[in-house]
Amino acid sequence: MSAIIGLALGLTVTWVVWPVEFKNADLADLRQPLKEDYVRMASQAYEKNANLEAAQQRIQTLGLTNSTLTFDDLIQREKSSSTTDTRDALIHLGQALGLKLPYTAQRPAPGVPTPISVYIVATPVPTVLTFRLVEHAQLSCADEPETAHLRIIVRNAAGRDLPNIGIEVRGNDTTETIYTGLKPERGIGYADYEVTPGTFSVRILEAESETISDLVVGPVPVDCRTDRGATPRGWKLIFQQK
Repeated sequence: MSAIIGLALGLTVTWVVWPVEFKNADLADLRQPLKEDYVRMASQAYEKNANLEAAQQRIQTLGLTNSTLTFDDLIQREKSSSTTDTRDALIHLGQALGLKLPYTAQRPAPGVPTPISVYIVATPVPTVLTFRLVEHAQLSCADEPETAHLRIIVRNAAGRDLPNIGIEVRGNDTTETIYTGLKPERGIGYADYEVTPGTFSVRILEAESETISDLVVGPVPVDCRTDRGATPRGWKLIFQQK
């Protein structure tokens, strides 16, 4: 018991009452492990502020026998670390001090701007479809016994129906837009427009296509049989892509 009390009293006197004062202490007098810790801290400080002059002074005050060997040894030891922060900092400072170190850091050196990745995205040039009229047929009262229609079919170059094609219909002081594919039971390239007697024109929107004009629609004949198709009761137009 007396030995324990004596030890505690001795530590109290040494650390609290009369602590040892070091005067004119020099960093060069530090033990090697402490110097290595100081090199790590100096490297991390340089990584933050990129102040090479201050970092150089800190390393010089350590009085290292062989700076290259010290940095090389520390970098080798950091290989087993889970992060590369300290290793990169040592590589950056060592190389900034002119030391020949055969290492490449994973991050850019302090003060070097991070390259900005520039991605050039080519804007696709919209393809303008070109259509030609391949069928232009007048409909009679036998085809349209009750209500007259403009019946339009749009196909691609291979002859297959094209859906979602906008078609502008003008006539009787109105302009309407219809689209193919809204009546799939008649085909996805099919569209129709109910009309009353008058004169109409049709063209395909957002495409190179001629305007089909003078589509005259007459009233319902009194007798469809005797009319024999003389009165136009609508039109069938087929456009095909060139």
